[in-house]
Amino acid sequence: MSEVIPFVRVPAFRPPEAEVATPWQSDPSTPLARHFRRVHETRMLGLPFLNDALNVTVAACERVDGDWLAALVTPWSIQLALLPGGGTLWRDTAAGTRHTLSLPVGDLVFIGEAAEHASDLVPALLYCPLIAPPDGISDTAAACAIAREALATVLQPLPATPDATDSGDPAPHPRTPPSPSRRAFLRGRS
Repeated sequence: MSEVIPFVRVPAFRPPEAEVATPWQSDPSTPLARHFRRVHETRMLGLPFLNDALNVTVAACERVDGDWLAALVTPWSIQLALLPGGGTLWRDTAAGTRHTLSLPVGDLVFIGEAAEHASDLVPALLYCPLIAPPDGISDTAAACAIAREALATVLQPLPATPDATDSGDPAPHPRTPPSPSRRAFLRGRS
């Protein structure tokens, strides 16, 4: 009798384990901007899709449910970035892994990013690309206005849709055709 060897599947790609991020106690805007300037000067240098009219800028950064949500402008994208602040939104997420966050506007998908080097200014963040690449945006001021408006939008709940059952009115019933009488049916007038 032959022995059956159990077959073990090994995935082609395994994301690295998520490292536990240290919460930022104060506004991380300055280190976040420095981090992305370094990325621009190293990894992104000379890439063809960069918008040279844009500079790396943190347009806004707000505390949301104890964590930090920033509106970020770079020459390659306009995005939201979430950094840990010890609150309820942050989830330690491996680099490249997607995570859905519940914000007032609804659920948004963020992608994990981890530091490549121990000297990186921002060890971990989650980002949600909004516009990538930011073609056609004329300058950093216009890009910052877009980023601030996006941040304000995600922090506002969607307006409730009117529902007939909420107003106390009975829910409308679909119109049903009248049932034909026996006589009309037999005469072929149904």
